[in-house]
Amino acid sequence: MRRLLTVGTGLVLFLAGLVGTAAASAPAAPQHTSPQVRIASGPAVAPLAPSGCSSGALCFWNGTGYSDGPGKLFGKNPDWSVFGHSSCPSGTWNNCASSAFNNGVNCDSVMWDGKNYTFGAEGILEMDRGVGISNLSNVVFNNVASSNSWITPQHTTNSICTGPNPF
Repeated sequence: MRRLLTVGTGLVLFLAGLVGTAAASAPAAPQHTSPQVRIASGPAVAPLAPSGCSSGALCFWNGTGYSDGPGKLFGKNPDWSVFGHSSCPSGTWNNCASSAFNNGVNCDSVMWDGKNYTFGAEGILEMDRGVGISNLSNVVFNNVASSNSWITPQHTTNSICTGPNPF
């Protein structure tokens, strides 16, 4: 069964794990092919990124509350098992993110639960620029990310936001 969980306007304020105080309008439900799509919509004004999260990066932490990290990725990455982190069970970032922040400059981030931009039971998590989730369990995406890509806020690709695009 396909499920769609949109973390949007009112829910953003409800979820204690989502960074920001003012939410933008929730996006229309996207057309998608994955079993589950989670969209973390951005605040009207982007909050500051957690400490250590560089501009332009998708950052993630082994612990909730932006602790034990960050791992920082720029560009698309098909296999997080090539990025080491000693406190993760596998010794790599694969299936080891419990909080995340999109500090991208131009693109929305897409985290995939499978390597090589594939998806399984948990699907994908798209985060607008300037959005973070301090506890990925709140959006049923804890410890499942295995690859990442970038898309435009309009769910398309271009020369900067090169995808792959799950929408």
